[in-house]
Amino acid sequence: MKPIKKTPHPSLRLYQLSFIELWRNRFGLLLLIVIPIVFIAIVEWTSGTNKIPIDLYRYHETKQIILSQHDVNLVFIGAAVSGFLTAYYAILLFHRNFEYFRHCIGMGLSPIGFVNARFLFFLTVTTILAALISLILCYLVKIEQPFSIFIGFIFVGIIYGAFGGAVGLLSKDIMVAILLVVLMANLDAGWLQNPVFYTSAQDTGFIHWLPAFYPTQTIFAAAFTKKLNSWSVLLSSIYSIGLLVIMLLIVHLKLRKVKKWWET
Repeated sequence: MKPIKKTPHPSLRLYQLSFIELWRNRFGLLLLIVIPIVFIAIVEWTSGTNKIPIDLYRYHETKQIILSQHDVNLVFIGAAVSGFLTAYYAILLFHRNFEYFRHCIGMGLSPIGFVNARFLFFLTVTTILAALISLILCYLVKIEQPFSIFIGFIFVGIIYGAFGGAVGLLSKDIMVAILLVVLMANLDAGWLQNPVFYTSAQDTGFIHWLPAFYPTQTIFAAAFTKKLNSWSVLLSSIYSIGLLVIMLLIVHLKLRKVKKWWET
């Protein structure tokens, strides 16, 4: 008599299927792997070596340090790429998955189970991307706190992933959602958080309220100082939790509507 094969929990099965879905989405997989390498390689190739002053912000304190353009640009582009890619992939995960969820209901999967499986997979992708960028930067730049810079990239990924997921959920057109994410990521993580820009800016108050500010301050403190910026870590955590709660609440409300449709 053949042993009965144990069926995995629906949430675990959906988590496993997410990897197959990523593998089949060759363009998305290509973006996650190739884009960080290409962007960092271009910056490595083109950046100058002049020394420039940049500001690092702590609680009620601003510290100015002198760094080479090469090192600053490499760390900055790592943060910008991490923010854009996680936001883009969150849109793919959460924008059109409610039709998919209708089939998951037949497996006995609840809305909470669906959200947990999808979000756990998103965290897995974010962690892999943060590890890849951290390893490349540690090879090219003398990083003072490798583990802390890895945590900073995870913060950027979670915050922009939550933002991208929320935009994808609220937009009926995926192209509109991608455009909004590209514009926000380019304005915030790709421009205003550049220390070369904000160090000489006339007013940095507005920049401090943007989503990528605290994670990038965590990253720069970890990259170029021996002391962790615990203030930016704390506020990055609060920002991450707040945006995640908003995104997951929207997901849950939409999934409840799908489940009601199924039951009727």
